[in-house]
Amino acid sequence: MSYNSLPMLPSLFGRRFGIQQMSSNVSGSGRTGEIPDFLIGPESLRVVVSTAATTSKNLAAYGVQNIIGTSAASSSVYTLDPPIPGVAVFLNFNTSANMPSYVKTANGETIVSSQGTTMSVIKSTGSGAAGLLMLMGVTTATWAALGGISTGTFAFSTTT
Repeated sequence: MSYNSLPMLPSLFGRRFGIQQMSSNVSGSGRTGEIPDFLIGPESLRVVVSTAATTSKNLAAYGVQNIIGTSAASSSVYTLDPPIPGVAVFLNFNTSANMPSYVKTANGETIVSSQGTTMSVIKSTGSGAAGLLMLMGVTTATWAALGGISTGTFAFSTTT
């Protein structure tokens, strides 16, 4: 019996590491080549949550990043690290001040959204509103904004 036929594979050093190979009815019967393996784990995974985001340090390209507007007198410009393919980051905008917050990509990486395909800056447009935006790393140079993005909450551009 091969390891690929088992529902869970053991890892090195005797610890259990859950890997499951999907059946063709789950992964698609028309798929050619090797059927992908997926992790088996708990019902939920805990992700990193940053509550100490500052404009002087780049936002991590994973987890939940809290972006808080500083004051009604100035806008906040944050820089987001380059994407990691297949890894999501949640940007939680909390602009209690009536000024927008901006998130720009570190090296001009593009953000693909329902508002365009060559953008590199996100602006929170809601006056005193909060919003959550999920970005997924597609390549090391491309972010994808998931879902239909409302222009009443976020605007994408090439400059701040």
